Amino acid sequence: MKKKLLLFGLCIVFVLGLCSCGSSGSSDAEEAADTEEAIVSDIEVVANTGTYLGHDNDGVQEFLGISYADPVGKWEVPQMVSTTSEDEVVCDEWGPSCFQVDDDVEIASQWKQSHDCLDLNVWTRDVTKEKKPVIVFIHGGGGWQGGTYDPCYDGEFFIRNLAEGEDAVLVSLNYRLGIFGSLNLSALEGYDEATYADAINLATLDQELALRWVNENIASFGGDPENVTLMGQSFGAGSACTLLTIPEANQYFQHIILESGNIFNRQISLEKSEENSAKVFEILGVSSIDELMALSDDDIMAKYDQIDEELHHPHRVADGKVIPLDGYQALKDGVAKDIDVMIGTVSGEYDFEAIDWDNSISEPVTDPQPIIDYLEVMQDRAGDAIVKWSPLGHQDIIDEYLALGDDPVKRWMDLFNDSHYRQTAIFIAEALSEAGSDVYMYYWEWAPDKEAVLKAEGDVAEVSPWGRPMHCMEQILVFGCVENGYPELAGPAEGIPEELVQSTETTWYSFAKNGDPNNDLIGEWSKYDTTDRETMIIGTDCSWEQQKDPRSEDRQVLDKIRP
Repeated sequence: MKKKLLLFGLCIVFVLGLCSCGSSGSSDAEEAADTEEAIVSDIEVVANTGTYLGHDNDGVQEFLGISYADPVGKWEVPQMVSTTSEDEVVCDEWGPSCFQVDDDVEIASQWKQSHDCLDLNVWTRDVTKEKKPVIVFIHGGGGWQGGTYDPCYDGEFFIRNLAEGEDAVLVSLNYRLGIFGSLNLSALEGYDEATYADAINLATLDQELALRWVNENIASFGGDPENVTLMGQSFGAGSACTLLTIPEANQYFQHIILESGNIFNRQISLEKSEENSAKVFEILGVSSIDELMALSDDDIMAKYDQIDEELHHPHRVADGKVIPLDGYQALKDGVAKDIDVMIGTVSGEYDFEAIDWDNSISEPVTDPQPIIDYLEVMQDRAGDAIVKWSPLGHQDIIDEYLALGDDPVKRWMDLFNDSHYRQTAIFIAEALSEAGSDVYMYYWEWAPDKEAVLKAEGDVAEVSPWGRPMHCMEQILVFGCVENGYPELAGPAEGIPEELVQSTETTWYSFAKNGDPNNDLIGEWSKYDTTDRETMIIGTDCSWEQQKDPRSEDRQVLDKIRP
């Protein structure tokens, strides 16, 4: 393989970032982004869509900022990048994030932003080693924020931490966010359905195109296009689960990992998309396509704080064209019956909502009303989508559920976490298992010592009032980013057990490699079914122990109002 020496600047920011978890980021991100380090491009990969020039980062070969689509304008459908193997592409810098509100929480929001954000990154140990498992990661951020420019998603750590002799190809991708990834333009004067009908689901089409790029090019990086695992967390898991229901997309992967997210309560109806878009047009002061397109990026971003505040909602639209009207039924009907699945949640998912931010960040609120209010908000955001499920409106079920514990605040928090994460994950696991998929269910209970996090992080700490792991916790161990990822949640690196990092990454890697998570570092993990409901518990003591139907009483109550 030819090697070319090209010096270029690589901006790498190793500062704290958090997806949509409510954690605080570093105020020094912009200064760090200006720091340049001279890197020698010494790795060349000739693929279908380009000759990609990457570099060796102390044993990890990385390629940053690869465009998988041609540059797109506002609300344009993405098209496969038109470069060919004759075009040299220098992969020296993270691609831009999609336009979004600048937020200390989201490090990607502090990076450069552009419509031309359809890019991905590739990491591996050795591009010449063939038939390696491929993992494609979709980041979270509520569909409105985030990006691959986040230290916790730097694939260097995952690849570097693989056991000796093992290798994989890890891919992370950017996609369009907020109104740029989903906006219903049908009410505007001058609307042309042939041009703008798919503007409501551009984020999904972006992700689908990235998967196609991987399918057509990843063999050149040593990856096996017939052994691809799609992995997502939070909104990324909801996106991945949506892609699972779309045959045009799920043809490109053989396994899927869904971490704290699925299609339930994360899609909206066409009617809700019309309602949301009308609010956007009112805020922007436009009534026609021409007026909307005449707005500059600065014009839109000047009002984006208000748009984000009013419309921060799940924005995958179940339109019956790009996304099925009833993805749950599609899964039950076997649309993904040949795809292996690993799915799970953490025990304290959104305990953020129970923290008494005004008085004591280590104690819960005394009144559950804020949790109830947020549960209602989350349900309203989905509109009348078919893939919507909630105990709201079933007071008898709520009363029965609450009666199973003596702490009403904690029980309401459990009900929220179950409604939006665990119970809905069980519904998905049941459907997939009964349709023929091999399904592995997990439940994550390990969390760092609460007092150690509070001592280390002070006022910026974010800990569950009950010491449980909260949304995004497992990402630190999956990616192995213990030095740079989410200290507000996890505390100092020395408080994160090395053996749990190793067993977690090995388990995720084993699933990607074999479609089966079992390995020598964990106990036996059986497939999930509706008879035994075997679930792997990642325990508070770092143990991996299989249990039948954990928290069965809660599940059985909520099962009475199945979707």
